[in-house]
Amino acid sequence: MIKINLLPVKEDKLIAEAKGFIAICLISIVVVVVLVVSNSSLLTKREQESRERIAEADAEIAKLKSIMGEIKNLKDKKPKLQKKMDMIIKLQEQNIGPVRVLDELSLKIPSNKIWADKLTIKGNKLDLDGKTLENQEVANFMKQLENSLFFSNINLKKVTKDKAVQGVTVLSYGLNTTVHFAGRQQEQPAQPKPEGQQPAAENAAAQPSANQ
Repeated sequence: MIKINLLPVKEDKLIAEAKGFIAICLISIVVVVVLVVSNSSLLTKREQESRERIAEADAEIAKLKSIMGEIKNLKDKKPKLQKKMDMIIKLQEQNIGPVRVLDELSLKIPSNKIWADKLTIKGNKLDLDGKTLENQEVANFMKQLENSLFFSNINLKKVTKDKAVQGVTVLSYGLNTTVHFAGRQQEQPAQPKPEGQQPAAENAAAQPSANQ
């Protein structure tokens, strides 16, 4: 009977299987390490990108805050600048306005049959007293003032008989009006007059003959 010893063969087989298992484990470990390193690099890259985006966002926020601060400063300065502009305009009106008003007033006198003796300006109110040879000249004068952009609310105070000059009858008249030193920007709508009431200029022309 022949006997065969198989022990060495089994040992060789086990050693070969062990080597194969070890190789697989090593390969797996290497793959895992490569994956871990790759994933770590990817995460590091993404983290860096996130930090850069955060830095850009912070810089943009800081820029916007600076712009908002400038806008706030401008808003705070606007009332002061507007006040200065209003003061400048008012000073210009005070310096130039009266000259323009007087020039306009002289241009609106309709003829040499009427003239002004006394003129007073208080605020935006003008009082004027003068002489005329005819009632109609006062009415014409008031119509001229009504058509001017520098006067409104013309009101006739009086038309009375004055002393005769070289036998010629002279009338004294007085009126007041609102003055617009910078000129009216737009025509105001005419106010409806009560029925039966005549305009002041027509009243001036319709003074009783006893006053003439």
